Amino acid sequence: MPRLVIKMSHQKAQVYPLKEGETVVGRGEECNLVLPNVSVSRQHARILVGRQNVTVEDLDSQNGIQVNGKVTKQQPLKPGDEIQVGRFTLVFLSDAKSDRFYRGRCVDYMARYEPKNVEPEQASQATFAMTADMLKKLQEDNSLIENARVIREDDPNRFWFPEDRGLSFGGDAQVHVDGWLAWGEVAAITWDGKQHVIERKTSWRAQVVVNNDATERRALKSGDRFRVANSRFKYDAR
Repeated sequence: MPRLVIKMSHQKAQVYPLKEGETVVGRGEECNLVLPNVSVSRQHARILVGRQNVTVEDLDSQNGIQVNGKVTKQQPLKPGDEIQVGRFTLVFLSDAKSDRFYRGRCVDYMARYEPKNVEPEQASQATFAMTADMLKKLQEDNSLIENARVIREDDPNRFWFPEDRGLSFGGDAQVHVDGWLAWGEVAAITWDGKQHVIERKTSWRAQVVVNNDATERRALKSGDRFRVANSRFKYDAR
């Protein structure tokens, strides 16, 4: 069956299966898919799964919906489309074999979505209206979290997405680096709420160098080149 990958900043992506027919999305407990955040209306949108197509429709919500960054009232969905519902991003995946993986992760092994696992931000009975500037900033942050990559310069086919969970670099870390002083964790990239930051984590001689400057901690910009121990990388946030 088709599925949604549900994402919210600083929380792990979860998966929600879509049954044939109507799925009402909103903050209210009566909804099929409950998104417990004040940026979401009690009944915000609905997703209609038919035999031939899948459609999303706004239910006159306070903050509206966007598909791939464009405001819409109703729109058919194709695999990979991103639906913005308040602070949540819902990624639509079909039931085709090609959609069994999302960003290199097998969807079958993702955690099943549970509203109780969403970290609360604010208790309120009323929907919090997001201004155009707030929505734009949210989209920019989500795009940076979603698209920024760390590319190994000696093998551009090897790359990683730090997202908002971060990456560790070292001899036995998430990203392996070369060098006889590179055991353990040499460095880490984390999300500080605004940008990705690289930080040196070791007290040994293994260095972290960004654009030819040795550093202990530094915010990364798209196009920055950095070295951890003897391994070279590029940060690409386009």
